[in-house]
Amino acid sequence: MKGKRPDFSVSTVIATDTGDRWREIGVAFTSEGGTITVLLDALPVSGKLVLRAPQQRPAPARTS
Repeated sequence: MKGKRPDFSVSTVIATDTGDRWREIGVAFTSEGGTITVLLDALPVSGKLVLRAPQQRPAPARTS
């Protein structure tokens, strides 16, 4: 996994009075055998994890 880009971002959804908040708490990788390895930086209180394809971050603007 070292040097490999994650296949998924791992989030949890926190319900609030003003709506749901998504909190990214880790990443996940798919192995050649099809298993998914999840690496968490935090544990969700609700016990619910959501795996989504990672969002492409825009490249920083170049300044000349």
